[in-house]
This record gives sequence, C-alpha cells and structure tokens, in this order.
Amino acid sequence: MSLPGDALTIARGDVRDGVAAIEGFLQVLASRRVGPRVIASALPAVASGCAPLRAALTSLGGALEDELSADPEGIAAVHALLGRASDRVRELEEALASRGKPTLEARERLALEAQVRQVAGELTAVVRLTDLLAGPVTSETMTIDFRDALGQRSHNTRPDATPVLAEVDLGATELRVGDARIVLELLDFAVATVARAGVRAPCVAVQNGPEGFPVLTVDGRKARQRPGVPPLVLDVGVREALPGELSVVKAAANHAGIRFTVSADERLVTIAL
Repeated sequence: MSLPGDALTIARGDVRDGVAAIEGFLQVLASRRVGPRVIASALPAVASGCAPLRAALTSLGGALEDELSADPEGIAAVHALLGRASDRVRELEEALASRGKPTLEARERLALEAQVRQVAGELTAVVRLTDLLAGPVTSETMTIDFRDALGQRSHNTRPDATPVLAEVDLGATELRVGDARIVLELLDFAVATVARAGVRAPCVAVQNGPEGFPVLTVDGRKARQRPGVPPLVLDVGVREALPGELSVVKAAANHAGIRFTVSADERLVTIAL
C-alpha cells in the first residue's frame, strides 16, 4: 500500500526531473556552440515533457495538501503557487509547439531563451519552496554551533539573483534546533524579505529566548560589535518574489513548529523556534 509520504517523494522527484530538463534546455539555448538546427530539433522533446511536468505539479499539490491538512490557508497558498507554475509550463509548451520551422533565427532564439530562463527561474524557486514544505517534522532537538552552521550552508545563488550581505549579531552561538537546514532556509527567506522591502544592510540578531529556544530577528538595525568575537556575514541571493511566496514560507515554518512573523511593512522578520 502506498503511503502519503511515498506520494510526496514520487511527486517531488517527478517535478525535479521536469524542471531539470527545462534547465538543461536553457543551457543548450545559451550556448553559442550549439547551432540553431540542433536547438530546433530538440523543441519537440522539450515540449512533450511539459504535460508530464504539469501533471507532477498537480500530484505534488495533492501530496502537500495531505501534509498540511491542519493548515487550510497554507494549502490555499501552495495550490496558488503550483497553479501559477503549471500555467508557466503550459505557456512554454505552447510557445515551443508553435515553432514549426526547421531552424531558429537569432532573434527568435534570444526571445525563446529569455522565456525559458524566466520559466526555469520560477520553477527552481518553486522546487525550493516545496522542499521547505516537505521537510521532516520532529520534536527532537539538537544543539548546533550557529557560526559553524552558517559556514557549512550551501551557496546556490542563481545568476538572476542579487547578492545581499547581512551582518550577524551573535548574542548566542549554541542553539537548540530541530532541523538546522529548515532554520537556515527560513533565515534566507527572512533576509530576502526585508531586503525587498528596502532594507539595504540587513542585520540578523541571534539570541536564545526565555525558554532556551533560539529567536532570530532580521531588520535594519546595526549589528553590535562584541569584543573578541570575529564579525560574521550572511550572504543571500535575492530575486523577485513569486506571488504568494511569503504565505508558503509561513506555512512551511508553521508545519515545522516555528513561528515566522513578518511586520506589516515587511522590514522586520522574527523566527522563533
């Protein structure tokens, strides 16, 4: 018997495969070593992969609905996110199918490359958001060295993202967390949120709350210089937010038992574990 977790794993894998195919096609389009006839001959294969990708996005929505059964607002946000992604894939499919010529003119190629780049960028962001939603939920905690955790995080800044440096005010170094990966991902989204709101030099204040659990605050304050503590900077790639992205991030945090609070002007974000 298939379990809900199995359905989620399968749907995530199918979406990843479909997105990877589009990203691979983008690399071909962007390579000036690949001639227009080769690209034109690849269009039918890419177009034929769009329908399965849209089906996978629908399946992913159903699987995540099971995961978020206690959060109707989160479910609505996820369906809106995946629905938009499906629309973008359909638009790409139609654009590819409409090109019946055996070759591509230079102007057509550039226009197609721009469209594929936009679709690939949005889909990559969707994969990242759904990965955050699908993270394991645990009541167990572990103690991490936050400085070390920041140093070990992966850097996947896309070319279409603007690098933003955030100072880190380490009021506490050892933090009790459930899943360090989810916390660091939420922190990335928090820095991006305040940066989009106009905070040019975000600051991440890290401290332990009264119950011993971490509280991370991201805003425009100036980081305090602590004697004997080397400065720490967090670099985040900030891109244009997808519609409803913040609602999905909040749903992911809620699913993990984390409070992700955003001020009305979006210049202050608090992550409370």
